[in-house]
Amino acid sequence: MKTQKFLHSALSNKVVIRNFVRFILIFVAFSFMITGHTQTAAPKDVEVPAFASDLEELLTTVYCYCGCTRETIKACVCNTALGIEAAFKDELTKGKSVEEIRTAYLAQYGSEFYAVMPAEGINLLAYIMPGVILVLIGGVAFVVLLRSTQSMQGSPATSEAPEKSESEVSDAAVKQVEAELERYKRGN
Repeated sequence: MKTQKFLHSALSNKVVIRNFVRFILIFVAFSFMITGHTQTAAPKDVEVPAFASDLEELLTTVYCYCGCTRETIKACVCNTALGIEAAFKDELTKGKSVEEIRTAYLAQYGSEFYAVMPAEGINLLAYIMPGVILVLIGGVAFVVLLRSTQSMQGSPATSEAPEKSESEVSDAAVKQVEAELERYKRGN
């Protein structure tokens, strides 16, 4: 009877492990897709003209050089940020592309004012490590669950005590109760 109970729990644990691994894989895949989309896609509105979306991209991808706080030009509230925004508008109306304007700005003030971390060199490690950590955590959880199911499967098979039938157990219990009753009677 016990082996069937453990067999059932071992089978259900295999299903739990399989579902857990699937969940982790799907979670990792979606997190990479979402991260990649947010890093590469510029916010696009159907009603907003290309000029406004280009300006929005410029204002959100470079930091203001004013020095008050490390904010993007869109988030900064100083007069310097307003001047930079006006300069960006002028450059866009002259027909320059977003990349040309951004490259000129970063060449003048330095690459530390680029708000989007480029996926190259040591920065690539920052993009890869969350996925690696999730895979490692999932692997550790998988091994722990696998070992726990193996120990539950192995425990009934390794027990060397012979199983007793219900009548033998109840006879032994009856004899023990009678012995306790006799000791109680002798004590009083």
